Amino acid sequence: MSLSSKQQHDQQTIAELRSEIERLRDFAKFSSDWCWEQDSELKFIAFSGAGIGKLHIDQAHIVGVCRWDMPIGPASLSDMKRHKTCCEQHENFYDFEYDMFDNQGVLHRIAISGSPIFDNNRNFCGYRGVGSNITELHLARKAFKETQQQLSQIVVGSPIPSFVINAKHVITHWNKACEVLTGIPATEIIGTKNTWSGFYDTPRPVMANLVMQGGFGDDFEKHYGKKFKPSTLIPGAFEAQDYFPHMQGGKWLFFTAAPLLDEQGRTIGAIETLQDITSQKVQEEKILHQAHFDSLTGLPNRFLALDRLKLLIKEAKREQQKLAVLFIDLDDFKKINDTLGHAFGDELLIQAANRLQKMIRSSDTIGRLGGDEFIVLIKNLDDAYDVRPVAEKLLESFRDIFKVKKRELLITTSIGIAIYPEDGLTPNKLLRNADSAMYHSKNQGRNAYHFFTEGMNAGVKRRLMLEEKMHGAISRDEFSLHYQPVIEVNTGNIIGAEALLRWKNPSLGQVSPEEFIPIAEQTGLIVPIGYYVLNEALKATSTWIVKYRGPFNIAVNLSPLQFKDPKLINTVKRLLDQYNLSGNSLSLEITEGVLLGSKHYIRQAFADIQSMGIKISMDDFGKGYSSLNYLRQHTFNTLKIDRSFMQDFERDKTAPALINATIAMAHALDVEVIAEGVETQAQIDYLTENSCDYAQGYLFSKPLPHAEFEQLLCLDEFSDVLTS
Repeated sequence: MSLSSKQQHDQQTIAELRSEIERLRDFAKFSSDWCWEQDSELKFIAFSGAGIGKLHIDQAHIVGVCRWDMPIGPASLSDMKRHKTCCEQHENFYDFEYDMFDNQGVLHRIAISGSPIFDNNRNFCGYRGVGSNITELHLARKAFKETQQQLSQIVVGSPIPSFVINAKHVITHWNKACEVLTGIPATEIIGTKNTWSGFYDTPRPVMANLVMQGGFGDDFEKHYGKKFKPSTLIPGAFEAQDYFPHMQGGKWLFFTAAPLLDEQGRTIGAIETLQDITSQKVQEEKILHQAHFDSLTGLPNRFLALDRLKLLIKEAKREQQKLAVLFIDLDDFKKINDTLGHAFGDELLIQAANRLQKMIRSSDTIGRLGGDEFIVLIKNLDDAYDVRPVAEKLLESFRDIFKVKKRELLITTSIGIAIYPEDGLTPNKLLRNADSAMYHSKNQGRNAYHFFTEGMNAGVKRRLMLEEKMHGAISRDEFSLHYQPVIEVNTGNIIGAEALLRWKNPSLGQVSPEEFIPIAEQTGLIVPIGYYVLNEALKATSTWIVKYRGPFNIAVNLSPLQFKDPKLINTVKRLLDQYNLSGNSLSLEITEGVLLGSKHYIRQAFADIQSMGIKISMDDFGKGYSSLNYLRQHTFNTLKIDRSFMQDFERDKTAPALINATIAMAHALDVEVIAEGVETQAQIDYLTENSCDYAQGYLFSKPLPHAEFEQLLCLDEFSDVLTS
């Protein structure tokens, strides 16, 4: 290369170097940082860059000065001593931070990095490095740290179970309340990425982790499903409830997870609070159970039973199978409940429910509709008659005696059966038709089951109509009394009569007592009707005693409800006084159902009644389960041998023997005997031969209206019948 060429090349190189220097100076000039240089004595000899000017420091005042001789903030003095040692040992340093005052007394946070300079002989020449004013960053970090400390204090000191995770999903805080709730000490869980797998049957993430991910990922749906919902109080937060089966015996927790944000709104962590809602859930379950299950028997109640019936109908339709609805009602339960009290009735219902439940499959449903009414749902039937063995088992379960509160009772049931789809397509239709079939079972003698037929609806409508018309029948003067004479067997004289109720309604016509009296007893109308009978019978008796100038005894039947009525004794006294009658003009006939009440109450009622001279007669003797026992417990004046013995008199050889035994036993107890249902000469001859006291039946007269009975009284005796 020629000299001129070399000169040109050197000049070009120098120009490029100058250009690069200018470019670097521009970078330094406009940079927010600055460059600095120190000599071998560690004194500043040069600065460059715009950043140094923003510190409000005159460079002339700091050139020739060591860094540690500048106005250092008090908090940085110890750090600066360590930095001086580092520089004296000619070591590199990076991001060393310290506080320094500017010329105006304002404190700045400075960050510097530097490297030592050596010549070719490895002699130390000084330092070169860069500096930055990080005051704003430092203040932000300080504020964040203070916030973190405050958060830590809040979390740790809070009585609410709380924990915090950082941006790396690591648990950083776990307060004492959390330890108590979960049983996990903070020392075991802080610093971990806990999945709470120990509390679940299957592992799942902490909800706070999911919130940091946005909250709507696949994991969130998978693990929490419809349990979670956005918080109404905290933006970006979520609430949820979940059950932790392995947390101290199982706990329900309500938890809220909220993101922790920095100044730029970025998620840097999350905080989660926990609340033990186990007792609340238990209470909710209790309320839910009470809403769906009968509190007495524990069986599904009407609401739940019908809801299950609705589901079973859908299933039967889908599977093209039949479904049976059995409507079960305890026979004469109302009498038991009214006489022995609700506590006794409740215990009987519990035992009845247990017996019924044992008779059905676990896949079938039994429920209590209310009162003494139960429902049984039998599914998966190929044929309607497949339900018959079930119905027979249900009836059979009541054959054994019930033992309740030291009493023994024999209870029967009546069952009605409706079949899906033949008898209805809806729960209400099936239930209504099963109810109709049940009433048909009762009307046919009870203790039986019947399948629904269309004609049964007419029977239900008839019953409802009778109940409706019976209200107000007294005020409309639709009731009347018929009288059947009671004959003294030895003389043939009419010594009294039994008052028998009759009902004739303008639209219904003459209604049989066998039809309307059970309805009156079930509805409670029997009480006012019974007082009507008592009033009319005593009024007629007072007339006949005056008119025929002789003793006369009228027998009136008392229902269990009326016998239990606290107004009974005073009402009887008032009526006797009103019609100027002595007590021996009245006999009160009661059945075994009356005697199912409190022994103390019955004895007191007997004493009050008999103290007025009124006779008490046990009606239908021999028909009940424990008539002999009641005869031993209570003082009766008269026994009425049930008419069934007379009906069986000529075809059952045991009937006469039982009649004779009853008469002998009663006389031994100083109790008189009335035989009812006497219809033949052979019957009255046998009664006369065996010293029966009184007789009553169609052989002498059917029950007669008031006027016709007066004509019968003119005969005064039936001696011709007795001596024929």
